[in-house]
Amino acid sequence: MALALWSIAFAVGVAVALVGALSVPAGMALAAAVVAAGLATGLLSRARVLGGALLCLGAGIACAARAQVPARLSPALAAAIASQEPSRVVARVVHGPEVAARGARLVADVECVDGVGDLDLAPTPARLALSVVTGWPDFAPGERIRFSARLRALRGLSNPGLPDPTLSLRSAGVDLLAGVGDPSAIARLPAADASALTGARALAFRARRAMRSAIARAVAGDAAAFLQTAVLGDRRGVDATVEAGFRAAGASHVLSVSGLHLAAVAVIFLVGLRRLLSSLPALPLYASPHAVAACLALPAVGFFVLLTGEAVATMRSALMIGVALTGVLVNRPASAPATLGLAALALLLGSPLLLLDVSLQLSLASVAGIALLARALGPRAARAATGWRRLAVWLWRFGAATISATAVTAPLGAHHFGEIAPAAPLGNLVLVPLVEMVVVPFGLAGAALAAVWPAAGWLPLRIAGLAARFALGAAARFGAYAPVWLCRMPDWFETLALIAAAVLALGAAGPRPPVRRRRLLAGAGLALAGAIASLAARELARRADRDLRITFLDVGQGDAALIEAPGGGALLIDGGGSFDGAFDPGERVIEPLLRGRGVTRLDLVALSHPHPDHLNGLHRVLERFPVARLWTSGDDGHNPEYARLLATARRRGVALPVPAPLAVGALAVTPLGPWWEDHIGAPVGLTVNDASLVLRVDFAGRAALFPGDLEADGEGELVGRQAVGDRVAADLLKVPHHGSRTSSSPELIAAVAPRLAVISLGWQNRFRFPDPQVLARYTASGARVLRTDRDGAVTVRVSPRGAISVSCARGCPESPPAP
Repeated sequence: MALALWSIAFAVGVAVALVGALSVPAGMALAAAVVAAGLATGLLSRARVLGGALLCLGAGIACAARAQVPARLSPALAAAIASQEPSRVVARVVHGPEVAARGARLVADVECVDGVGDLDLAPTPARLALSVVTGWPDFAPGERIRFSARLRALRGLSNPGLPDPTLSLRSAGVDLLAGVGDPSAIARLPAADASALTGARALAFRARRAMRSAIARAVAGDAAAFLQTAVLGDRRGVDATVEAGFRAAGASHVLSVSGLHLAAVAVIFLVGLRRLLSSLPALPLYASPHAVAACLALPAVGFFVLLTGEAVATMRSALMIGVALTGVLVNRPASAPATLGLAALALLLGSPLLLLDVSLQLSLASVAGIALLARALGPRAARAATGWRRLAVWLWRFGAATISATAVTAPLGAHHFGEIAPAAPLGNLVLVPLVEMVVVPFGLAGAALAAVWPAAGWLPLRIAGLAARFALGAAARFGAYAPVWLCRMPDWFETLALIAAAVLALGAAGPRPPVRRRRLLAGAGLALAGAIASLAARELARRADRDLRITFLDVGQGDAALIEAPGGGALLIDGGGSFDGAFDPGERVIEPLLRGRGVTRLDLVALSHPHPDHLNGLHRVLERFPVARLWTSGDDGHNPEYARLLATARRRGVALPVPAPLAVGALAVTPLGPWWEDHIGAPVGLTVNDASLVLRVDFAGRAALFPGDLEADGEGELVGRQAVGDRVAADLLKVPHHGSRTSSSPELIAAVAPRLAVISLGWQNRFRFPDPQVLARYTASGARVLRTDRDGAVTVRVSPRGAISVSCARGCPESPPAP
């Protein structure tokens, strides 16, 4: 138990440093204070376990503080990033291609940039994540590649309450980003060192490629894609419908090479090898077949990790299995807490930022839940049981393990994804044994054999293919009939309280003395009451808030603004989106922020115009939230995504009225254009930008104006509305068209006369927005200018008395910088 306690203390130290965003000096000072406290109280000398925990706590703080410091790039790389122009890059592939949000990604070490050897300028090479939008970059680890692309430093979106998305990249050692359109933009170079192409990673990559081809030859359709995913971790062929079915079954982990896959393969390999060795008559005279099998299983486990892409959950499982196999070699059985603690400690020592990895959190929680609870819930050992009774005992134990894992991971799933799959215990009971005991072992063995001799792998691959089809059919049934409950995301206190309540309640279900059972149930009740009270308090505070809150979200190059009205009403104007579809701000930014704040319904969603950087993020919103009404200008912009958005709205029962003045509590929303005859509509002859839906929001004598992407003609139309009595002046202006030189005319700025102007745009965007002359015009007018690319999400609060306050996710500058 000491090792488990020490690993928990180290993780707590890492969490303290990450939550507090401690600098290196602050982290070192706090770590020193923790150690000094241990010395002063005598814990370090008198209590070995507690003293070690204090040391691990301090070490976790210090390591995490250091890990948060970005790597220092060489002068050549820094100059290439600052130029914002394509650079010629030569790099060596570290990890082969993996599926990204869209397309694929390679990880490579930079050797040369624009003819300058990066290794001559820095002690260690910078690691680059290269995104490929379409196609599959089939390059093996160790290969040298050349490409031209803009290099970008790691700079994630910054929104209140959401984690920094770059931390996951930094936990993998990535220092900068680049992207190309397709694999033809990447050239393969001759290897400078032939040995680099024969390492373990390169051999595993070639084996993976051969096994994938073997599966494709033997199995067809969705079953082949599922086999390649479950056996090799290659998710290229898994579509959204399949993922939805497994998510409803609470078994999404079987769609990747999880630790459970590795554990199943290791156990089958170990047991089979041990029986084979035991059949050799002379071997037991010289060595234990069990120990020899364990010794041979260790490199096999390591190669399987490389073969399947080195996922975090697989590495955690490999460490645990490695500890257990080492225990077999030295005849020392390893305990579950010690094994889990050692694995977690090893991973976090290698990269403290992995503590933020969702898959690692879920993996560790599920294993801990099974270790703590499954034995108490399962039946007593029945050595004499045979036949159906033995099967019933096994099913009971597996069901107990499933319930235990689900109980501790469900709150984490709600925290990270805002959803709960109530059918998870049944889904895991149906799908996990089938996948782990049939699909994975038969698929792995068949693919390996077929890669060498196709005829030898035909039968196991057929068996695996039939099991895969059955698993896909079962998942489809869960997707059709099992609900997925969408919920408010609990914060960390509520999540830990819910986990504690589940652990204590299930712990009381086992054979316990009555007094202890009552104590466990009382503790579970207190933890559950604490979580419910916290959730209720946050919801009451949200509904009792009398201020208007407008948040200009940081969604990259695009627009999205959330308006939270007094009393709990909510409106969303635009949803952001990328032009290539590689990034979905609806999934990554808008939904997590809404669920984190407790917004479960939107009174209005407004689309200013149907360009991808305003529209694409709204698909997720309409699919996952009840929406009362959707406003558009009526212009389809010749964009097929607009028709898909309207189809989703109709299917979900969202009203599609012509925009007209609307009241949401004390908030007034007024459409100011574009006008076609006597109603809102896109006039003939206006561009898509100039036909943007313009909205004015009034509250407590203050006004905010949202003009979409208006340019010169549209701005002229808006300013002309003053002649018919429309009010254009506003205290807050969302700067039109991201601050481009074709927008923000002097006439518009004079008519609006904003005190605050907010520009929504992406960091170092390819359009070079905002234009310096536009910034100069706003500064000359006396307006304070804030930008989501520089300042992160901008939040404006208006009190019932009209007082305005502003905050920025990255900190607001005190005064506008000179253009």
